[in-house]
Amino acid sequence: MIRPPLNISLKKKMPVIAVFVGLPMIYCITWLMLSQWSFHQINKLFSETASQHRISIPLQLSRSGFPFSISWHTEKLEAATSLLDGELSLQFSGVVFGVSLLDPNTLNINAERAALTTINRQKEISWRFRSNALEITINKAVVGKPRLLFELETVELLQQEETTTNPNRGYHAVVSNMVINLNQTLQPESRAQKPTMDVSLDLKGIRLNPSPLDYLNDIKNAYLGMSVIGFLDASNISSIVDWRDDGGTIEINKMKVDTAPISLEMRGTLSLDQELKPIGAGTVLVYRAEEFIEEKMGTGDISRTEGLMIQLALSLLPRKMNSNGKLSIQIPITAQKGKLQLGPFMITELFSIVG
Repeated sequence: MIRPPLNISLKKKMPVIAVFVGLPMIYCITWLMLSQWSFHQINKLFSETASQHRISIPLQLSRSGFPFSISWHTEKLEAATSLLDGELSLQFSGVVFGVSLLDPNTLNINAERAALTTINRQKEISWRFRSNALEITINKAVVGKPRLLFELETVELLQQEETTTNPNRGYHAVVSNMVINLNQTLQPESRAQKPTMDVSLDLKGIRLNPSPLDYLNDIKNAYLGMSVIGFLDASNISSIVDWRDDGGTIEINKMKVDTAPISLEMRGTLSLDQELKPIGAGTVLVYRAEEFIEEKMGTGDISRTEGLMIQLALSLLPRKMNSNGKLSIQIPITAQKGKLQLGPFMITELFSIVG
């Protein structure tokens, strides 16, 4: 039996047509409006955060992400700022910017590759931090001050003397993962208060070449948490002198280094003397120092007589629990008169930050 074709009137078809045609059009228009809104938010947040540096604003961005996400990207981005007697520059490639409708005060930035270069014109030496991946979060929700979070993968530290014709840079360190958090914690309400910037640096998988200290080539984890007291402008020497003379200090709340078999933990206060050399004092907690000496005696790196003398000296030092609740040797560390000393032993000479 052949059924007659359904006879649906045009009037009944209109709601169906409106749903299948109208909704996609509304969605596309909404996506375009939201993407344009995000573009303005990106320019606003980025320009307010980096207005004092040489960055092209507004950014030349291309829209992408349709239909399920909204993002803007650019193939290359460069920025530069003065740093004492040199320059600090940033180069990004494959950069993607994003702002969420639910959190318009947060700007997320991802880059395929990033390079930070410092150039010391006086010494004609440049240092470069190079990373395979970079993720930055800028948050301006708290009292109008930005909180910046950087996460980098496979970071390389290289050095090159500008006077040489050799284009290759010498490797000094490689870090598999680096997370940097910068947070303005205090908005001064009076001149008696000083602004404070909290800085934390978390490193994993560090390879030093050469190592500044013997036997510390490979470091599993390292952490630095510090507070910069007072407004520190590192663009010129006079501003740094003003910061020092106004009582500016750097409080090292915690610095921890884990390298088998020992663990080092340090706290202290740092500033600059009249010659702009580091000056300060603190304490270092050393866990498993005795095991470290035993290992070096076993491998022949130090003689048995030297090892026994060091162990005797360590046994006379006071003990204190570290942050992990492990009983550790406590050793004073000082920076003064151009020398860094661990207890009575000089570790290295200290130089002025302006060379």
